Amino acid sequence: MRTSAVSRTELNLSGFRDIDISDIEYIKKYLRKFQFRTCDYNVANLFSWSRYLNVKWGEYKGRLLFYNFDWQLMLFPLGEPFNPTEISGISDMIREEGHAGDFISVPESYVLENKDIYKMFEPEKDGPNSDYLYLSERLADLRGKKLHKKKNLISQFMRNYPDYRVEECCNENKDICINLAEKWCSMQPEDNSEGNELELKVLKRALDYFSEIGLEGLTLFCGNELVAFTYFSEQNTNMATVHFEKFDQNYKGSAQMINYQTALYLKDRYKYINREQDVGKPGLRQAKMSYDPYEIISTYRLIRK
Repeated sequence: MRTSAVSRTELNLSGFRDIDISDIEYIKKYLRKFQFRTCDYNVANLFSWSRYLNVKWGEYKGRLLFYNFDWQLMLFPLGEPFNPTEISGISDMIREEGHAGDFISVPESYVLENKDIYKMFEPEKDGPNSDYLYLSERLADLRGKKLHKKKNLISQFMRNYPDYRVEECCNENKDICINLAEKWCSMQPEDNSEGNELELKVLKRALDYFSEIGLEGLTLFCGNELVAFTYFSEQNTNMATVHFEKFDQNYKGSAQMINYQTALYLKDRYKYINREQDVGKPGLRQAKMSYDPYEIISTYRLIRK
C-alpha cells in the first residue's frame, strides 16, 4: 500500500512534501476521476511548477491538497467537494500553523452553489487565473471573420517557407527547443524578464521528465532551422492543455502556424484545447482573445474573513 504525503485523518502542513516523480501516477488517479478543466489541475503543471513556486502536497480525508508556501494559497481540494463548513475548518487549521488560510482555483460553480461560503470567506473572481478554452476543430479550420487574419498569416508562412515541416517532439530535440525558448526570452521586453526566466526553468524541468509526466509536442522547421515548438498534455478525456509554445519572431506567421498545427494534431482526439491563463498580462490576454475563445473558465479566490 502506498504511503501518502500526510495522514488521511490529520491536516498538518509541516507534513506536506515536494511533488516527486514517483507521485505522478497517484495524483493522476485523482485527476482522471474528477476531470477538472482548469490547468492548475494538470499533473505536468503541478510537477513542473511546484519546485519553483514551493508547492507541496498532502492528503486529507480522501482529498489531495496542494499548498503554495510562497504565495500562501491552497489549491481548491482535489476530490469530492468539501462543504463550506469543512473548507472553513481546513482554513482554520492552516492558520493555526501560521499560514494564510485562503484558497485559489475555486470553480465558479462551487461559489454559486454554496452561498454559505460568503459567511466565512470573501470570494473574489480571479480573472488573471481563468483559463482560455477553444474548440479544437475551430482552431484547425479557422473559419469565420474573427480568425481570417490568422488564416492569412498561415497562408503567407506556407508561401514564404515552402520547405517547412512539422515533426513530433522527442527527447532528442529538447535542447534545440530550449535554445529557441532562450532566444524568445531575449527578444521580450525587459519588464517581463523575471517571469520569462521562471518559465524557462519550468520548461527545462518538464522536458527532463517528458515521458513520465505525459508531455507531447510538435516542432516546426524551415529547412534545418527550428522556428517554433509546442508542448501539451491530456487535461481530461475530452481536453488537451497547451503548456509551452515559443516561436522565432523573425519568421512571420510561425506563431500562428504552430497553433494551427497543434489543433490539426489534436482535433481528432480532443474536443477542446485549453491554452491556460493570461496571468494578468495585457499582451497575453489580447493574444488569447484574438483566437475567439469558446469559453473563459472563471475561477475564484476565497479570502478568509
